[in-house]
Amino acid sequence: MSQVLYGERSWNPLARTLELTEDGLRVGGWTMPPSELNLGAMAEAFQRGCWLGGGGSERPLQLLAEGAGVVPVTRVTGTARPVRVRQAAQFARELGAMAVRQCGGPQQVAALAARAQAEGVPLWIARRHTPGPAGPVTVALDRRLGRVDVWGPHAPVVRIRAPHGFQPDAADPSKGLRLTVGDVPAQLSLKKKLRKSKSSVEVRLPERHWVLRRESALTSWLLGGERPVALLTCPPRRPVLAPGTLLRPLADVPYESTDPLNAVMAHVFAIAFGLGDATGTARFRPERRPTVAGGEPFATDAAWDRPWFSNLGSGSNDNEPGGGDGWGWHGDGDGVDSGGSDSGGGDGGGGD
Repeated sequence: MSQVLYGERSWNPLARTLELTEDGLRVGGWTMPPSELNLGAMAEAFQRGCWLGGGGSERPLQLLAEGAGVVPVTRVTGTARPVRVRQAAQFARELGAMAVRQCGGPQQVAALAARAQAEGVPLWIARRHTPGPAGPVTVALDRRLGRVDVWGPHAPVVRIRAPHGFQPDAADPSKGLRLTVGDVPAQLSLKKKLRKSKSSVEVRLPERHWVLRRESALTSWLLGGERPVALLTCPPRRPVLAPGTLLRPLADVPYESTDPLNAVMAHVFAIAFGLGDATGTARFRPERRPTVAGGEPFATDAAWDRPWFSNLGSGSNDNEPGGGDGWGWHGDGDGVDSGGSDSGGGDGGGGD
């Protein structure tokens, strides 16, 4: 039996108990083994003298209460769940030290941080991988922050940001979204028409052009230079997941092209935009958020000790009611599920 690193008991048999061991964290009837914890993200912040909270927000360890308080726990899905404990600072120290140990020590944590910096994606955001024509394609996103990063071998990384928040009613065709291919800004245009067949999403570079057009109520064709790239399909309302699956798998994208950039772009369109009758919309929460230099979005300190749901998981620990992984946020409701992630809408397209 593992040594208890931090524990709370009560004489009241109905009171919640809490126990942290090398085998994981148990809070009342809620248990998280190490495989469900984003140990790398928590360890990296801990080594810098900070504690990670919702949406990547951080607070110095020295500000955590020595008595009762809230300590956020970050899951591999990107969700942060606040845990109320009797000794907040002590609990954070024990969990942080355990995270460093289970990652392989300080040098291994530093290597994880260096990799994340090279990828341009913080460690707390979940990465998912799927086969591509030139090798694995990696997809990372957080819809609440309005950011998408997709990359693969022999192709530049494609990123979407919402520097001032996603604005679906804006006159600007991009609706507040900025898409880059490598270091090159692309022209992004979302068109949602009453005649659904006229709805589209277009991305233009000086020498490349992609357009997403509705094919049926549940499918859309992605074309590259008028040639088919992939037929993208809305996910099932209740996807069947293998037991123990934490992250919703990326949707299968049937490639019609062997071009590596086309494969990356297919997953960008599938994960970021509505499909079928929802073609012409974007699957981001409409709100304004602060940004740092370069348009990188971030969560404010107010999010640190509050639940932050990624809506990328397979159960209620990671999904908020009504989140729908973006399918309920574009407002027209056509052909999509606007309910919670557990009740459908899943993570759509190339990804999520």
